[in-house]
Amino acid sequence: MRVPMRWLAEFVDVDVPVDKLAELLDLSGTKVEAVHRPSAAIGGVVVAEVLGITQHPNADSLTLVDVRAGSGDAELVVCGARNFRVGDRVPLAQVGARLPEMEITERKIRGETSRGMLCSAAELGVSADHSGILVLPNDAAPGDDVVDLLGLDDTILELEITPNRPDCMSIVGVAREVSAILGNDLRHPLVQVETDAGVASPVRVDVQDATGCPRYLARYIEGVKVARSPAWLTTRLLSVGVRAVSNVVDVTNLVLFELGQPLHAFDAANVPDQHIIVRRARRGEGMTTLDGHERTLHPDDLLIAEKKEPLAIAGVMGGGDSEVSDETTAVILESAHFQPESISFTSRRHGLRTEASARFERGTDPDLVSVAADRAASLIADLAGGRVAPDIVDQYPSPIERASITLRPRRAEQVLGAPLGIDQQASYLRALELEVVESDGALQVQVPLFRPDLKREIDLVEEVGRLAGFDRLPNTLPPGRTGRLDREQRAERAIRVLLADLGLHEAWTSSFMAEVDLSRLGVGRGDPAAGVVRLANPMSEEERCLRTTLLPGLLRSVALNERQRAPGVALFEMARVYEPSGERLPREAVVLAGVLSGSRRVASWDSPEEPWDLFDAKGIVEALFASLGLPAPGFSQAQGLPFHPTRAAAISIEGRSAGAVGELHPQTLVAWEIERPVIAFELALAPLLATLGGKPKVQELWRFPSNLFDIAIVVDAVMASSEPSRIIREVGAPEVVDVRLFDVYEGDQIPAGKKSLAYALELRAQEGTVTDAMAAEVRDRIVGALAARLGAELRG
Repeated sequence: MRVPMRWLAEFVDVDVPVDKLAELLDLSGTKVEAVHRPSAAIGGVVVAEVLGITQHPNADSLTLVDVRAGSGDAELVVCGARNFRVGDRVPLAQVGARLPEMEITERKIRGETSRGMLCSAAELGVSADHSGILVLPNDAAPGDDVVDLLGLDDTILELEITPNRPDCMSIVGVAREVSAILGNDLRHPLVQVETDAGVASPVRVDVQDATGCPRYLARYIEGVKVARSPAWLTTRLLSVGVRAVSNVVDVTNLVLFELGQPLHAFDAANVPDQHIIVRRARRGEGMTTLDGHERTLHPDDLLIAEKKEPLAIAGVMGGGDSEVSDETTAVILESAHFQPESISFTSRRHGLRTEASARFERGTDPDLVSVAADRAASLIADLAGGRVAPDIVDQYPSPIERASITLRPRRAEQVLGAPLGIDQQASYLRALELEVVESDGALQVQVPLFRPDLKREIDLVEEVGRLAGFDRLPNTLPPGRTGRLDREQRAERAIRVLLADLGLHEAWTSSFMAEVDLSRLGVGRGDPAAGVVRLANPMSEEERCLRTTLLPGLLRSVALNERQRAPGVALFEMARVYEPSGERLPREAVVLAGVLSGSRRVASWDSPEEPWDLFDAKGIVEALFASLGLPAPGFSQAQGLPFHPTRAAAISIEGRSAGAVGELHPQTLVAWEIERPVIAFELALAPLLATLGGKPKVQELWRFPSNLFDIAIVVDAVMASSEPSRIIREVGAPEVVDVRLFDVYEGDQIPAGKKSLAYALELRAQEGTVTDAMAAEVRDRIVGALAARLGAELRG
């Protein structure tokens, strides 16, 4: 946002140097990006009259222009632009003139000597427009200094306006801030319209979408004579970086920058029956906008239309068929308030960001609609000779109410840490044109609609603080305790550190997935992961669901690494998965998943290649449980996709299901275009974290030697080895401190359908050495329990 100091001074007295003002704005929250002084880089540029234009004999894209600056001789200038004609006034940079980053010299261009250069607005540094030569007002005198004519000796503040402050996207809005900061009075523009009772307005307005357009106002002005704007208006627009077009269009731009309310002028003759309809676009509808582009409209686009065709994309850009031209004699002046979200989506959808859309998408002041229309109508009447109809069409069926907020002065003092009395706080808020009433020791504040960012008490506290000066508030430490991680957060951090230490890399994958991802994993209808949460507004058509498992993202990473010929992949991810809850928000759960594929260690001269295998993944899970101080995980046979039918296990903790680990099924690998075997594990963290104990306790070291013995039992061949192990630990406690399966045997001397499991047991006692008698007693307890619960027979 460019703010010329001369324009600003019309609405508020600035009695501090510009640099000091910039500092004060910065401290109050309005960032000053730069301070421009255009005249410092420009010299020797004068007004010149175009005397003649001829084609360059040696270049089709160039012309030879005869110009005269003042009473001197005509000069020949070579020029590439063609947007001017004989008799126009243009800026001439004479030989020796200075422009930003350029000095003008006499040059020969394709055989013709050019004594100077005709300048665009961009070359003068007043805007980014380099589409053609800047045509000056007709009343500009040849020979006059362009710096004085265009007000380039003014100082301009370049402000960064945050999205929550649309009120500062106008000169008056910035003046309000300066008024509050400096304590000087704010002067609003004088708005007084002289209407002609002899002019009857034929305008009709039909608002079919009051949500997208809460307020629409139209004024009718006839007897308009479209011409170039006077020098003061051209200069004012150039100071904010806008090229003058015509008196009518320039007035709408002036009011936009002055008040922050975008306007649009339609040629009334090109609006059939002067009937305006505000509606959404029809499917397949299109129109040509003012920039000459043919645009295909979306059904969500809000339009200003006549009975058959669109006239403008509401709040973004007008149409070419109804624009004001030299033949225009009657104007329909539009001033409206549009829904910010609607304008924002339309602007982004079409890649059209205009000065109007930038303001509408942040939120304009609906109370300003009539004020801006009156201001523009008055200026059009003055500059274009128009007669303003007294009738106004103002469609505002549901006026937007102002918010009311209670501010507790004591609360403001507590937050800011400064003793600011109630009168001082009220004074700051009134300086921002907020209506403040003191009641029962509190301030009742009516928030004007030009401040949509003020919604809560803390917002008012911030306003008081920034006007008091954040730099003047005392430095105090906030009360409270120091932050710390809770038990679950510490566990999650420990998991990440452990897995990294074990050689895995953490991955971050998308929270979205396609439904086809589940079928590629082989997930059936009855699987908990089959129920998906579909997105109402997905970022891509391919990923329309929230993920129910972490495996799709990790398998994509495996496939990518394999295509890049990585020798091995070891990834893990700890993130949320989602499933339907039957309520507005889905259920969320934190899950840990990992994938291993390819080489764990590449071949070297002294060692062969070591691939990742199922037991590596099992060891990782066991190490994870041990590092968290959890009971050893239980493993039981698991079947079903996406895992291999004989190389997978379900994981449990104290009898509760916790996840699965195993090698992926070959058909799963084919579906994900992966050639090497992949071992994967996925754990729900909730049952693990629920089993966490309190603070770890130091256990006294064993002072007496252990007693070791082996036990072999015969059980059914389908029984998991973890079940006898669990019973041995349970029944053998507290003497049994370790159980390890060291042999599995099926064959001779073992009945069909049976197998032999051999376990090594370690026994200890704190009070003394475990004697043979104690060991025998423990052995008998264990054998009896195994026989009673599992039907196991002692072998050997």
